[in-house]
Amino acid sequence: MNNFEIIKECPIFENFTIDEIMEIFSVVSFYEKQYKKNDIILAEDTKIEYFGIITNGKIAVSNFDYFGNRNILNVFEKGDSFGEALVSLEMQIPHEVISLTNSSVIWIKYKSLCKSQNYQKILNNFLTIISTKNLILNKKLHILSKRTTREKILEYLSNQKKLLSLDSNFEINLNRNEMADYLALDRSNLSRELGKLKKEGIIDFEKNKFKLL
Repeated sequence: MNNFEIIKECPIFENFTIDEIMEIFSVVSFYEKQYKKNDIILAEDTKIEYFGIITNGKIAVSNFDYFGNRNILNVFEKGDSFGEALVSLEMQIPHEVISLTNSSVIWIKYKSLCKSQNYQKILNNFLTIISTKNLILNKKLHILSKRTTREKILEYLSNQKKLLSLDSNFEINLNRNEMADYLALDRSNLSRELGKLKKEGIIDFEKNKFKLL
Protein backbone atom coordinates (compact mmCIF):
# COMPACT_ATOMS: atom_id res chain seq x y z
CA MET A 1 0.00 0.00 0.00
CA ASN A 2 1.31 3.47 -0.90
CA ASN A 3 -1.29 5.78 0.67
CA PHE A 4 0.50 6.47 3.94
CA GLU A 5 0.78 10.23 3.31
CA ILE A 6 -3.00 10.46 2.78
CA ILE A 7 -3.69 8.25 5.80
CA LYS A 8 -1.45 10.45 7.93
CA GLU A 9 -3.87 13.34 7.25
CA CYS A 10 -6.75 11.34 8.74
CA PRO A 11 -7.66 12.51 12.28
CA ILE A 12 -7.43 8.90 13.49
CA PHE A 13 -3.68 9.11 12.93
CA GLU A 14 -3.16 12.67 14.12
CA ASN A 15 0.31 13.07 15.66
CA PHE A 16 1.41 9.68 14.29
CA THR A 17 4.63 9.32 12.35
CA ILE A 18 4.76 7.45 9.05
CA ASP A 19 6.74 4.70 10.79
CA GLU A 20 4.02 4.33 13.43
CA ILE A 21 1.33 4.15 10.75
CA MET A 22 3.32 1.52 8.87
CA GLU A 23 3.59 -0.50 12.08
CA ILE A 24 -0.19 -0.35 12.51
CA PHE A 25 -0.85 -1.54 8.97
CA SER A 26 1.64 -4.35 9.36
CA VAL A 27 -0.53 -5.96 12.06
CA VAL A 28 -4.17 -4.93 11.35
CA SER A 29 -6.60 -6.47 8.89
CA PHE A 30 -7.46 -4.07 6.06
CA TYR A 31 -8.30 -3.87 2.37
CA GLU A 32 -8.86 -1.14 -0.21
CA LYS A 33 -11.89 -0.91 -2.49
CA GLN A 34 -12.84 1.33 -5.41
CA TYR A 35 -16.35 2.75 -5.93
CA LYS A 36 -18.01 4.47 -8.86
CA LYS A 37 -20.19 7.56 -8.61
CA ASN A 38 -23.58 6.74 -6.99
CA ASP A 39 -22.42 3.31 -5.78
CA ILE A 40 -23.91 2.32 -2.42
CA ILE A 41 -20.93 1.78 -0.14
CA LEU A 42 -22.97 0.66 2.87
CA ALA A 43 -26.66 -0.13 2.85
CA GLU A 44 -28.97 0.80 5.71
CA ASP A 45 -29.11 -1.74 8.57
CA THR A 46 -25.75 -3.28 7.61
CA LYS A 47 -23.67 -4.44 10.58
CA ILE A 48 -20.05 -3.56 9.99
CA GLU A 49 -16.74 -4.74 11.43
CA TYR A 50 -14.59 -2.33 9.40
CA PHE A 51 -14.43 1.47 9.45
CA GLY A 52 -13.34 3.41 6.37
CA ILE A 53 -10.70 5.98 5.46
CA ILE A 54 -11.27 7.80 2.16
CA THR A 55 -8.15 7.92 -0.01
CA ASN A 56 -9.87 9.51 -3.00
CA GLY A 57 -13.23 11.07 -3.86
CA LYS A 58 -16.24 12.15 -1.82
CA ILE A 59 -18.96 10.18 -0.02
CA ALA A 60 -22.21 11.05 1.73
CA VAL A 61 -23.99 9.61 4.74
CA SER A 62 -27.70 9.92 4.05
CA ASN A 63 -31.17 8.56 4.67
CA PHE A 64 -34.51 8.75 2.89
CA ASP A 65 -37.91 9.91 4.10
CA TYR A 66 -41.25 8.21 3.48
CA PHE A 67 -41.56 9.90 0.07
CA GLY A 68 -38.08 8.91 -1.10
CA ASN A 69 -36.44 12.30 -0.58
CA ARG A 70 -32.76 12.07 0.30
CA ASN A 71 -31.45 13.81 3.40
CA ILE A 72 -27.65 14.17 3.50
CA LEU A 73 -26.43 13.92 7.08
CA ASN A 74 -22.75 14.49 6.40
CA VAL A 75 -20.20 14.53 3.59
CA PHE A 76 -16.66 13.18 3.82
CA GLU A 77 -13.69 13.64 1.50
CA LYS A 78 -10.14 12.41 1.01
CA GLY A 79 -8.40 11.96 4.34
CA ASP A 80 -11.65 11.66 6.33
CA SER A 81 -12.80 8.55 8.17
CA PHE A 82 -16.31 7.23 8.72
CA GLY A 83 -18.09 4.46 10.62
CA GLU A 84 -15.91 4.71 13.74
CA ALA A 85 -18.72 5.05 16.28
CA LEU A 86 -20.91 2.35 14.78
CA VAL A 87 -18.15 -0.21 14.43
CA SER A 88 -16.88 0.37 17.97
CA LEU A 89 -20.41 -0.08 19.35
CA GLU A 90 -21.11 -3.06 17.05
CA MET A 91 -24.31 -1.40 15.81
CA GLN A 92 -26.18 -1.68 12.53
CA ILE A 93 -25.91 1.51 10.54
CA PRO A 94 -29.17 3.52 10.62
CA HIS A 95 -28.44 5.20 7.29
CA GLU A 96 -26.89 4.69 3.86
CA VAL A 97 -23.39 5.57 2.69
CA ILE A 98 -23.11 6.47 -1.00
CA SER A 99 -20.22 7.49 -3.23
CA LEU A 100 -20.85 10.98 -4.62
CA THR A 101 -17.87 10.67 -6.99
CA ASN A 102 -15.53 7.92 -8.07
CA SER A 103 -13.95 7.06 -4.73
CA SER A 104 -11.58 4.71 -2.99
CA VAL A 105 -11.76 3.59 0.63
CA ILE A 106 -9.36 1.72 2.87
CA TRP A 107 -11.33 -0.50 5.25
CA ILE A 108 -9.73 -1.36 8.60
CA LYS A 109 -11.05 -4.05 10.91
CA TYR A 110 -11.72 -2.33 14.21
CA LYS A 111 -10.99 -5.30 16.48
CA SER A 112 -7.61 -5.87 14.83
CA LEU A 113 -6.39 -2.45 16.03
CA CYS A 114 -5.65 -3.98 19.44
CA LYS A 115 -2.70 -5.80 17.83
CA SER A 116 -0.87 -2.50 17.43
CA GLN A 117 1.46 -1.13 20.08
CA ASN A 118 -0.19 2.26 19.41
CA TYR A 119 -3.68 1.00 20.24
CA GLN A 120 -4.31 3.38 23.16
CA LYS A 121 -3.20 6.37 21.12
CA ILE A 122 -5.63 5.36 18.35
CA LEU A 123 -8.50 5.02 20.84
CA ASN A 124 -7.83 8.51 22.18
CA ASN A 125 -8.11 9.89 18.65
CA PHE A 126 -11.29 7.85 18.10
CA LEU A 127 -12.94 9.56 21.06
CA THR A 128 -11.96 13.00 19.77
CA ILE A 129 -13.35 12.22 16.31
CA ILE A 130 -16.65 10.89 17.64
CA SER A 131 -17.08 13.95 19.86
CA THR A 132 -16.32 16.29 16.95
CA LYS A 133 -18.82 14.56 14.68
CA ASN A 134 -21.48 14.82 17.37
CA LEU A 135 -20.90 18.56 17.48
CA ILE A 136 -21.25 18.74 13.68
CA LEU A 137 -24.57 16.88 13.83
CA ASN A 138 -25.77 19.23 16.56
CA LYS A 139 -24.93 22.19 14.33
CA LYS A 140 -26.90 20.61 11.51
CA LEU A 141 -29.91 20.13 13.80
CA HIS A 142 -29.63 23.81 14.66
CA ILE A 143 -29.68 24.68 10.94
CA LEU A 144 -32.70 22.47 10.27
CA SER A 145 -34.53 24.00 13.22
CA LYS A 146 -34.67 27.32 11.36
CA ARG A 147 -38.17 28.09 10.12
CA THR A 148 -37.50 29.53 6.68
CA THR A 149 -35.43 28.59 3.64
CA ARG A 150 -33.52 31.86 3.94
CA GLU A 151 -32.63 31.27 7.59
CA LYS A 152 -31.42 27.73 6.85
CA ILE A 153 -29.22 28.92 3.98
CA LEU A 154 -27.67 31.79 5.92
CA GLU A 155 -27.04 29.66 9.01
CA TYR A 156 -25.39 26.97 6.88
CA LEU A 157 -23.23 29.44 4.96
CA SER A 158 -22.24 31.23 8.15
CA ASN A 159 -21.10 27.93 9.69
CA GLN A 160 -19.16 27.02 6.56
CA LYS A 161 -17.46 30.40 6.49
CA LYS A 162 -16.31 29.98 10.11
CA LEU A 163 -15.06 26.48 9.35
CA LEU A 164 -13.35 27.08 6.02
CA SER A 165 -12.10 30.65 5.79
CA LEU A 166 -10.51 33.51 7.70
CA ASP A 167 -12.21 36.04 5.41
CA SER A 168 -15.60 36.28 3.76
CA ASN A 169 -14.74 34.04 0.78
CA PHE A 170 -15.08 30.26 0.98
CA GLU A 171 -15.87 27.22 -1.16
CA ILE A 172 -18.30 24.53 -0.01
CA ASN A 173 -17.96 20.85 -0.96
CA LEU A 174 -21.59 20.39 -2.07
CA ASN A 175 -23.20 21.01 -5.44
CA ARG A 176 -26.72 22.44 -5.55
CA ASN A 177 -28.51 19.10 -5.41
CA GLU A 178 -26.35 17.97 -2.50
CA MET A 179 -26.79 21.29 -0.72
CA ALA A 180 -30.56 21.01 -1.09
CA ASP A 181 -30.50 17.46 0.29
CA TYR A 182 -28.29 18.56 3.20
CA LEU A 183 -30.64 21.43 4.11
CA ALA A 184 -33.79 19.36 3.48
CA LEU A 185 -34.95 21.84 0.84
CA ASP A 186 -36.40 21.57 -2.63
CA ARG A 187 -33.69 22.30 -5.23
CA SER A 188 -35.77 24.98 -6.98
CA ASN A 189 -36.57 26.72 -3.68
CA LEU A 190 -32.89 26.70 -2.75
CA SER A 191 -31.83 28.20 -6.08
CA ARG A 192 -34.59 30.82 -5.94
CA GLU A 193 -33.64 31.95 -2.43
CA LEU A 194 -29.92 32.02 -3.28
CA GLY A 195 -30.77 34.27 -6.22
CA LYS A 196 -32.77 36.61 -3.97
CA LEU A 197 -29.96 36.80 -1.40
CA LYS A 198 -27.49 37.64 -4.15
CA LYS A 199 -29.76 40.29 -5.67
CA GLU A 200 -30.25 41.88 -2.24
CA GLY A 201 -26.49 42.08 -1.71
CA ILE A 202 -26.44 39.73 1.27
CA ILE A 203 -24.28 37.08 -0.40
CA ASP A 204 -22.38 36.60 -3.64
CA PHE A 205 -21.54 33.29 -5.27
CA GLU A 206 -20.33 31.52 -8.37
CA LYS A 207 -21.00 27.79 -8.41
CA ASN A 208 -19.63 26.47 -5.09
CA LYS A 209 -17.68 29.65 -4.21
CA PHE A 210 -19.51 31.94 -1.80
CA LYS A 211 -18.97 35.29 -0.14
CA LEU A 212 -20.91 36.77 2.74
CA LEU A 213 -21.32 40.53 2.22
